[in-house]
Amino acid sequence: MKKISVRSMFIAEPGNILIAADLSQAESWVVAHLAGERNMKHALEFGDIHTESAGNALFFPNVGCGHVWIKDKGIKQWICENCQRIVTELMRYVGKRYNHASSYRMGAEKAAQVINKDSDKPPFFTVTVRQSKEFSAAWHGYFNLKPWWADIETQLGRNRTMVTPYGFKRTFFASWGNELFKEATAFVPQSAVASHALGKVQKELGIKGGLREIYNQLVKPYKPQHKLINFSHDSFILEVPEAVGQEIGVRAMELFRRPMVVNNETFTIPVDGEIGPRWQEMDKLSDGN
Repeated sequence: MKKISVRSMFIAEPGNILIAADLSQAESWVVAHLAGERNMKHALEFGDIHTESAGNALFFPNVGCGHVWIKDKGIKQWICENCQRIVTELMRYVGKRYNHASSYRMGAEKAAQVINKDSDKPPFFTVTVRQSKEFSAAWHGYFNLKPWWADIETQLGRNRTMVTPYGFKRTFFASWGNELFKEATAFVPQSAVASHALGKVQKELGIKGGLREIYNQLVKPYKPQHKLINFSHDSFILEVPEAVGQEIGVRAMELFRRPMVVNNETFTIPVDGEIGPRWQEMDKLSDGN
């Protein structure tokens, strides 16, 4: 039986169109700047972090090549323009899974469990605990987050309170140990991304934007024709008349994309946009950035 995405059930009303946008790899951007991790920042700014994780860390490290990965236009693979090694779509998937697992202190055994749980879905990948330990060690050898983790533990030892780049504070009361450290490590990036997406203004920049300005400028003045129908952490969906869909989509992406400051460095998280009458079956929407 063919599996159909649940998202495909959501269709715009006749004469309307859906606009979807999300912050691309948002938490990785925040983690990279919290940790001051040069390889991660470079991958996010100039390449594709999942491809670089696969090629530079997991599959082709220490081969005497400063890999520069170029996407093959014909098929889903990436070729190093220097050594001609190839990162396949499956390799990139492995890099993606260890990017998601490793930043927040997930151990190799748990990573194997989480990855294997999804092995009944494409690309049907499984990993042994031994392989997972090798991948995890290679990942941490390329992306050095452990000094950042040590800073988090030092801060917890002072007053058990973490502060986000948007000024939110959280005090942790869990027992001292690894579970506390995991929770505190994830809190700052996740909270910062949520604040950024929702539209909280950083005092260092004073730039309005995010969902608050999208609602105030593009939804509220045009109700009920314009609707905000979904928001989830770092993404949103609007429903608007088809005649203004492209214009509203571009303006919404521009408002969603704005600078953030972390550790005195300013950066801008990219925004991916889509447009179409049916969720999950949409076309790419570009605002020229």
